[in-house]
This record gives sequence, C-alpha cells and structure tokens, in this order.
Amino acid sequence: MNILIIKLGAIGDVLRTTGTLKGLDKKYGNPKIYWITLQNALPLLANNPLIFKTITLEKWKEIEDIDFDLVISLDDEVEACSIATLAKKGKIVGAYLDNDGKRTYTKSEWFDMSLLGGLDRDELKKANKKTFQEHMANLLGIDKKEMEPILILPDRELEYQKKFMEENSLKEGEFLVGINTGAGGRWQYKKLGEEKTAALINSIYENYRYKCILLGGGEERERNSRIASMIKVPFIDAGTNHSLMEFASIIGLCSVLVTSDSLALHIGTALKKKVVAFFGPTSMSEIDLFGRGKKIAPEMTCLVCYKRTCDFNPACMHLITVDQLVSAIKEVS
Repeated sequence: MNILIIKLGAIGDVLRTTGTLKGLDKKYGNPKIYWITLQNALPLLANNPLIFKTITLEKWKEIEDIDFDLVISLDDEVEACSIATLAKKGKIVGAYLDNDGKRTYTKSEWFDMSLLGGLDRDELKKANKKTFQEHMANLLGIDKKEMEPILILPDRELEYQKKFMEENSLKEGEFLVGINTGAGGRWQYKKLGEEKTAALINSIYENYRYKCILLGGGEERERNSRIASMIKVPFIDAGTNHSLMEFASIIGLCSVLVTSDSLALHIGTALKKKVVAFFGPTSMSEIDLFGRGKKIAPEMTCLVCYKRTCDFNPACMHLITVDQLVSAIKEVS
C-alpha cells in the first residue's frame, strides 16, 4: 500500500505530525509512506524507519506517476492542496481543491478550526479541548495511544552532543534545565520577557542548584545576549549558531526543558524530555506532553487569541510568574 503525506510546515508541526506514523503503519500493515515537505524540515524526517521516501515540494513530480491508495493532506496552502488534488489516489483525507479550484477539505473538527473553516473557526479553536493527537487519530482512524512524535538523532549529532558536553565540562547524567527563549517570529507574545527569563535562571540555581542551558536560534542572538548579561549564577550559553539537528541534540542533553509553544517544545516531546510549557495566545489544549510535563497559562478569558499584538496590560506572559515556573520544574523533576 502506498500512502502520501503532505505536510509542509511549520517545522514544529511537521515534527508533531510524525506521531501519525506508527498508527498508520499498524492500521495498513507496513505501507510505503511518502512525505512531501519543505527543505528546512527534511532533517527532522531523516532516518525515520516508518517513512519510505521524503520529497521536497519542488521535486514532487518525481512521484506524480505513483498510484497512492491514500493521500493525507494536512496543509491548507494552495500549493499543498493542488498537489493533493493532482496526485493519483484512491482516497484523500484533508485539504484539496474542488472542481472549481477552490480549497476545501474532507469533514473534520481539525479543519473546521483552520483557515478553511467557517466564520466560527476562532471560537471553535478557543473552545477546543482535544489534543492535536486526538484530532489526527479521529481524522485518520488510527489509535490515539500510538501518537508520540518521532525524532532520531543521527551519529553526527550524537557526536556533537559529546563535544558540547566536553566544551562545557558537563558530566554524563548531570541534571540540566534547558531554557528556550524563542517562539518564532509570528506570535511575539508567546515569549517570556527578557528580565523574567534571567530571573528564572537565577531562581532555578539559587533554589535547587540546577544549572541551566540558555537555548535559542539565530533570531534570538541579540535577545539571548541581553538575557545572559542579567544572569548572576552559573549557566551555560549554548549559543544560537546551530543547525536544526544540532539544536535538537542540545535539547537532548536537558533533564527538563522550559519552553513556549514552539519548535523546541515539539523537539523536547519527541525526545521524551520532561517539559514545562507556558502558553498565552496559542492553544494549550492542542499540546500533549505525554505524561512527562506540565502546562502553565494565566487565568485570562482572552487566551487562545492567536493575535500578533495585544491590547491588554498586563498581557498573558506578564502574568506567568517565576515562582510558577520554578515550582513546575521541581514538580516534573
């Protein structure tokens, strides 16, 4: 059996979608699963034994002559819907183009909350209490118990881990708390403030003597530099000039990861890390920590707004306290 998954981005969403693979494999009996994605997401899918072939969006015509028994189209962009429509298939689940060339989707609660949904999609998303995994299990008819994301660190990244440990004088099994400061460029209010982030690192060490690793990508270079200048206790600055998988390998060293709703969160869950995740403008209900973490959000009626700017003062991230986060770290440790 041939299955085509079309999931292009965002990168974190691509990673969490790997949670469907075990269920599909079990339901259809070792199918050949092809996956179309963007170039920057390919490393997350590499070495996955449940994926037969990964293809970038630009090269999808390499597989256009394959007869797919099932096409799973999980992005609502026109390009993705077009490929889902053009691919030879027996059945389609998800988004595609109708006979008039308009984007539409097979009926599901998940797509009801998407940009293709009705005028009530924002209210549905706000009221939603199901995790992404539950929605995918319902959409695809697979076991929701088999839905943990899969990320395999190759040998090169495992060597990078060892080098990072040596350079920072870390011991095997040392308790480390990763503090991810980024949240992508779309929703700035997913981030903790810089002063609060520094205060968190100070408090973690002062209370429990846990050493923290300051994490971030290229977008956080200046931000992390300012945070580092306010930290008064021993910590490790991981830097921001890492490849995607090098970043994942550093997260792999963490005993606990503290993060916003971001790529780092999905990497942490895929690597089976204990996670303390904080939320504001995006949905806490959609995220499954698989019994290995704690979710924190302030008491506000405007949560899950998905707004890029905020008219409230104090905003949601201002109401999450250092004490809440420190207590959560101790709770999951």
